[in-house]
Amino acid sequence: MSLITSLAGDKKPAKDKPETNAFGVPMAKKEEKQPKVLEGGSLFEYLDADGDGVITDEEMSRAKEIAEFDHKRKMQENEDKKEDQIRAMAWFALWGMLLYPVLILVTSIVGQDTASQLISDIAPTYFVAIAGLVAAFFGAQAYSKGKSNGAEKKKS
Repeated sequence: MSLITSLAGDKKPAKDKPETNAFGVPMAKKEEKQPKVLEGGSLFEYLDADGDGVITDEEMSRAKEIAEFDHKRKMQENEDKKEDQIRAMAWFALWGMLLYPVLILVTSIVGQDTASQLISDIAPTYFVAIAGLVAAFFGAQAYSKGKSNGAEKKKS
């Protein structure tokens, strides 16, 4: 009978020897998993909403939502700043178109006929370029306004 029990593997391992797998490699004891705890002064300390030193899945998902919201808000702010700069450029160009004839008149009155002639010679190119810039600005504004109004109508 002892031969049968030894072949069947009914022997219990000794308490001082670690358990081995099928290949005879010692197996590590399975310990209960501990939650990940933050070190003091950790970079991720702000994620721990309840202050228990452990960041849960809920706290991580909440932090992700906040980060996404902040990103969208900053993108909107950047878009607003960009639009403000484009608007300022268009107004500057419009004022330039209005003041250009005055510049020609002033140089002529002051007696700078050569300067007046040179400024008058480049006036057609200047006006076409500035008119194109202003037209592009107002066209883009009308397009984006029409596009956003169309999106609002689709939602309703």
